[in-house]
Amino acid sequence: MKRILKNAKFFHILLILIFALALFLRADMYVFNRPFWFDEAALAINVLDNSFPALFKELSYFQSAPPMFLFETKVLILLFGDSERVFRFIPFLASLLSLPLFYAFSRYFLSNPFSRLSALFLFAINTNLIFYSGEFKPYALDVFALISFLLLVFIFKFKKPLLCGVLFALMLWYSYASGIVALCVILVLLSLVIKTKKHKKELGLFILPQTLNFVFFVLHLGAIEKTREFMGALWSYGYIAPDFSNFFTLLLDNVFYIFHPYKFILPQYPYFLPLLFSLLCIFGAATLLRANRFKFYILIMPYFVLLVLSFLKIYPYYDRMTLFLTPVFIILFVRAFEFIFKKRFGVFVFFALVIFSIYPVITSQKVMKNLPSQDLYTFLKLKENYKKGDIVILNQTSLPQFLYYGRRYSFTPECVRVEKMQRSADEYLMLLNTLDKDKNYWFMVSSVKFPNVLDTREVIEFWGADRVKFKHYNKRKSDLYYVGK
Repeated sequence: MKRILKNAKFFHILLILIFALALFLRADMYVFNRPFWFDEAALAINVLDNSFPALFKELSYFQSAPPMFLFETKVLILLFGDSERVFRFIPFLASLLSLPLFYAFSRYFLSNPFSRLSALFLFAINTNLIFYSGEFKPYALDVFALISFLLLVFIFKFKKPLLCGVLFALMLWYSYASGIVALCVILVLLSLVIKTKKHKKELGLFILPQTLNFVFFVLHLGAIEKTREFMGALWSYGYIAPDFSNFFTLLLDNVFYIFHPYKFILPQYPYFLPLLFSLLCIFGAATLLRANRFKFYILIMPYFVLLVLSFLKIYPYYDRMTLFLTPVFIILFVRAFEFIFKKRFGVFVFFALVIFSIYPVITSQKVMKNLPSQDLYTFLKLKENYKKGDIVILNQTSLPQFLYYGRRYSFTPECVRVEKMQRSADEYLMLLNTLDKDKNYWFMVSSVKFPNVLDTREVIEFWGADRVKFKHYNKRKSDLYYVGK
């Protein structure tokens, strides 16, 4: 048995199997091709309707995304068409490229080969990394940016500083989170230069292109100021309170988000596993600090900078906005096990981890396929039952999906109205009462909700109950109502 475990061929077979598993899980989600939900459809409409220069300015439908990510997507759309898979190709590609980069990155922190296999396995099966590999949003690029940036630091350090500086600067236009990572790298290298009093010129060459680029990036931020204000309100839950009263909750929520597949284990004790994972990550960080301070700071700094930005209400510490930190927590988590069980038990930890993960991985893959937006189903039901003269009424969060799929399925009703965001049920009911009772109406209400905005579904149901004809399709997912004369 020991001879088999020490056999390099056996190790490489396991390595190939993990890469194959990661590829399968991501390709499965990409090929499954779930329908667009609000954010994806809204970004897609912006890409389709805007010129290339306009993608660097404020976007419509409350959207914000790195302009070069949208720019290159528009190029793909012009070449290959406007299907969902074409829109999602760049995140899918970034997710695939992140796999070998992460394995190379883990070699700088984990000495045991089976520890590196464990880390790669966790990265391969991570529910959110799989999910966002098949979503038209830039979060997969955020993960790619963190891994590639930190890997470049270890490969080059103060070598080829100008080239690295240019690469860091360019990536900011593909991933906003890369700016946090770039800032952290600069801070760590600056502290090293101050301490050693060496490489001042190299650091200057590294910072120069990023500084020049930041001037233009500030202009871009100014152009999207209104959107940033809206997003700040939308993500307000993720800001650390001045008295830190919500920090512990945010910590556990985000740790569990990063180790998402395991939320299906012990659901009756929702905070047990997050607390355990947090403690193991803290212990892993302590072992790294003791072993190599430079590696500790370069790995941990993005997390602490994010906490500061969250406290200052600049960047939320919540949900998918922290997805780019997933590699950091996986490394710390596995490092804790590596230290506790030492090298000779690394293989047993790996196989225990694989066995422990079978149920969560299968369950999460099924759940992700049942998560897709129901807006396409609702749209097709509307298209099937619509009759000439009917009036279609959309809320703000169903408009992008209607526009996108209306083009795809060549459906253009004669009369379409878009409601403003409602905040009062009484006012909305008064508005409904002003509608012509001799007309037939279709209400398409997306499941996406904005903060402090009225959920109009109950009002529509109350108002429609008195009409001669009232039908409700796809209840409590993405609702479609028919109110007829």
